[in-house]
Parts: sequence; C-alpha cells; structure tokens
Amino acid sequence: MTLLELNALVREAIESELTGTYRVTAELSEVRTSAKGHCFIELIQKSERSNAAVAKAHGVIMAGTFQLLKLDFEETTGQAFCAGLQVLMEVRPTFSELYGYSLVVTDIDPTYTMGDMARKRQEIIERLRSEGVLELNKTIPLPMLIQNIAVVSSPTAAGYGDFCHQLDGNAMNYRFRHKLFAATMQGELTEPTIIQALEAIANDDEAWDAVVIIRGGGAVSDLNGFETYNLANHCAQFPVPIITGIGHERDTTVLDEVACVSLKTPTAVADFLIARMDMNAQKIQALFSRMKDAATEQVEQEKRRLHTSVTFLQQFSKGFRQRHELLVNNLFGNIVRSVRHRTEKERLSTDYNERRLKESVRKCLADARQRLYIVEQAIDMNNPQRILKLGYSITLKDGKALKRAADVKPGDIIVTRLHEGNIESTVNGLDETISE
Repeated sequence: MTLLELNALVREAIESELTGTYRVTAELSEVRTSAKGHCFIELIQKSERSNAAVAKAHGVIMAGTFQLLKLDFEETTGQAFCAGLQVLMEVRPTFSELYGYSLVVTDIDPTYTMGDMARKRQEIIERLRSEGVLELNKTIPLPMLIQNIAVVSSPTAAGYGDFCHQLDGNAMNYRFRHKLFAATMQGELTEPTIIQALEAIANDDEAWDAVVIIRGGGAVSDLNGFETYNLANHCAQFPVPIITGIGHERDTTVLDEVACVSLKTPTAVADFLIARMDMNAQKIQALFSRMKDAATEQVEQEKRRLHTSVTFLQQFSKGFRQRHELLVNNLFGNIVRSVRHRTEKERLSTDYNERRLKESVRKCLADARQRLYIVEQAIDMNNPQRILKLGYSITLKDGKALKRAADVKPGDIIVTRLHEGNIESTVNGLDETISE
C-alpha cells in the first residue's frame, strides 16, 4: 500500500477507537500563534529522575476557541499563556495523513496552572528558608531617618514618576536624596537587569539608607519576573534594607516575601518614607521639647540652690571672719613672742659659735704654719744645688740626666754639671760594671 493508504488506516483506527476527549497534564514547551489566530503548541513530559523528555505531542487550539481560553486563562492565573507552564488540557486526539498525530485542545483548566505556579513559588520560598536567607533582609534595621534612597525602576515607568512626585512634593518639605538605577520591570529581562542594578548599588552600599524597587500597574502576568529564585536570593542577602512597591493591590510576589518592607504601590512606598520621616521628626521634636523643659527646670533648680548657697555663705563667712579674726590676733601675739625668744636664743648661739670658730681658725693656722715649715725643710734638704755643693755632680746627655752607662755610646758628647760650672766630654769607652 502507499503511505497515504497506511496513514488513512491509522487515522481511521484512531478516530474509531479514541472518540472522546481526554484530560491531559503536560508542560508547554512551545507556543506560537499563526496569522489566522490559530495557536500551535508542543506538549512535553519529562522524567522526574533525569528531567529528560519521555513524551511529546503537537497540539492546536483553533482561533475562535483560543481567544476565549487565553482570556480566561490569563485573567484567572495572572500569567501569560506561554512556554514553560504546566497545564491541564482537555484534548481530542486526531491524525492527519499529511501532518500526522496531533491533539486538538478544546479546554484548559487554569486552576491547575495556578496550583503549579503556587507550588513553584512555595518551593522557592522553602528553598530560601532552608538556606537560611529568607528573613535576612528583614533583620536589617531601617535607619531612623531614610533620606538617601537608591531606586530600582524603569526610567519611563509612570510608577517611578508618581514616586518621585509624591516624595519630592511632600507637604512637610522633607528633603530626600534619591538616585535611579534603571532596570526592566517586565518580561524576560526583569531578573538580570534588577540584579545588575543591585550590584551597582552594592558597590557603594554605605551611601544608601534603603533600596526601593518599584513599578507601576500593569497586567498581572508582568509579575513573573519577580517570582524567580535568583532575584529573590539576591534581594534576601542584600546588605541594605529593600522596600518594594510592585504595583498590585492583591498580588504578592516572592520578592515581596524577602524584602525588608513590602508595600503595594510606588506612591505607597513614598507615603511610607514620608510618614517615617514625619514620625521620627515628631519624636525628635518631642525629645527636643522634653530636653528644653528639663533644661529649664534644671536651670531654675540651680538658681534656687545657688541663692540658698549664697545666703548660707554670707552668714557663714560673717561668723567665720569674726571667729578667725580673734584667732589670728592670738596667733599673731604668740608668733611675735616666739620670734623674740628664738631671736635671742639664736643670738647667744651665734656669739658662742663665733668664739669657737675664731679659736679653731687660730689653731688651724698654727698647724698649717708648722706643716709648711717641715715641708720647706724637706725641700731644702733635697735641693740639687745643695747636693752639688756637697761634691756630687750630674751627667747630662742631650739635656737629660744619665742614670745608666748603657744609655751612651763611644763618641757621644756628655755634659757634667758641678756646683760651679759644667764639663763637656766625649765618651771613649764604657764600663757598665756596677760597684757596690
């Protein structure tokens, strides 16, 4: 038979045996829409162990059915109908001789996808909790005055404009310094661009009191970019408190779960910052008033104490002066008498010491003259002239007295000094014999 005949038999077998519809769970691996409005999909089932594909099938949702199912799906789930979702569909198996096996989708159960999305979201939260980082950013204390704010948002977002207008135009005229770190706030670039902005902020984290992540309103499906593990993990471990205002009243994202403070809209974030500034300003004002009152009361107390002390001192000093004037007069009299007595005593002592000193001086002078006489006699006895006069002589060589014959040699000229005159001689010979 021909291939067409074989395919026709297959089609007849399928249509005769599989006459009804079937509820099938699978993952959307591909979703594309044709120019005529038909939606062509590819369904896939993966192994729980290896994550490898174990089954595939092509499907189609006819244009009229697709518009209704898509609208109901996205309104119910808040999620765009796109690849990567787990879905529960009602399908009718078909076979075409030309296009082969496919499934015609007649209905989609959005509650199943919502459950799968909630499951994935819960898995991310549990993973962060098991890693011990889920509550980290919440444990960072917010500064009392949040004035330096790093804003992560799209520069063209209406929510960013509303935030700046609300913050800068506050009625109390509080001043805030805020800087935009641009990011894409919807679509596939949401996660990487927000993480990139956070990394830029972290390079100078000490300059910022808080990080604000905001976006305006939009489709609920736009929140998908805030439901990722990587973004939540970065925010949970960020060293600066994070405040979110994603822009949806009813929906909470994983990012809201890990943020230090989670608010619904950008203007709510601005109101929170203004209210916190106002609350702390009132606290400061109250403290200032209390300090002023306490200071005033303290000054009054000190004035009263000073007045009491001055009065006491005046009374005390008057009595003290009278008592001590009498005491001083008595002391002065005693001192005068004591000085007179001591002066007389010292005068007598001085006279006695003077007489002793004179006697000691006379005795010392007499002793000194006696010692001087003895020294003069000793000097006179050892006078060289006296020795020469007794017949002794001194032999000199080069002006120095000779003590040994070995100090000269034949031919040397020596001088013999006598009591009267000198004799100059030339040495002819030596005799080093020492006579007894």
